[in-house]
Amino acid sequence: MVFVGGPRQVGKTTFAFAFLRGEGKRHPAYLNWDVGTSRQKIRRGELPPHEPLVILDEVHKFARWRNLLKGFYDHDHPEISFLVTGSARLDHYRKGGDSLQGRYHGYRLHPLSARELSRTPSAAEIRNLLRFGGFPEPFLRQNEIFWRRWQRERIQRVLYEALRDLERVKEVSLMELLVDALPERIGSPLSVRSLREDLGVAHESVERWITILENLYVCFRIAPFGAPRIRAVKKEKKLYFWDWSQAPEGGTRFENLVACQLLKYCHFLEDTEGHRMELRFL
Repeated sequence: MVFVGGPRQVGKTTFAFAFLRGEGKRHPAYLNWDVGTSRQKIRRGELPPHEPLVILDEVHKFARWRNLLKGFYDHDHPEISFLVTGSARLDHYRKGGDSLQGRYHGYRLHPLSARELSRTPSAAEIRNLLRFGGFPEPFLRQNEIFWRRWQRERIQRVLYEALRDLERVKEVSLMELLVDALPERIGSPLSVRSLREDLGVAHESVERWITILENLYVCFRIAPFGAPRIRAVKKEKKLYFWDWSQAPEGGTRFENLVACQLLKYCHFLEDTEGHRMELRFL
């Protein structure tokens, strides 16, 4: 099995369709947990016959998804290969059950990078990447109105749909305020105490909410360079968004872009070659 995780609307489903011949979402080998008929087939274990590859999309929203996939793998491998995609950290959302160790490889799909535009990207291409972000749909359209609407709707879906399916968070409106407050703190050591005071909630709540946003590929944090690994965890980290177009324009957005490109490089070496990589800041 291959797991492909990444932010919502980064292109995971489109990527998965490249392994199927035509038909797209109507292909019998594509099963999406968010679609009622597909959900019933997945829960009953009814996999499409005579298909060498089955794509399971957003199946991590099922509480016992690990046991389900283990059963599929043990029963049908090697006749069937499985491609599992999800808009959350699949290594985190393992809600109990048996281990999948040794049964899958995990990969993370990132937004577009400068080198994916061309081997020697022009200044205009870099400006567009900074302005519209690296998510394929707004970048390819390069329309200011579409980009603003897309950005707002994407965050709304993450907060209200993903939190409903994966987390028990009652104060979703406060998390929305947190997401609005984070961009202005990009580029500086993140003070959880300051956020706690602004939102009027406990320190543990803010820390938990930020961790949830990290698990949903909304943002990520980087520890400072120099301190041993254990001590660095306790120091103030820097926070960046996977969609760097959410950062304020200018140097802050450029720094966020660079952080994303470096994180992509680290994840590439981890996922494809097995190296243990870390990203830090000076």
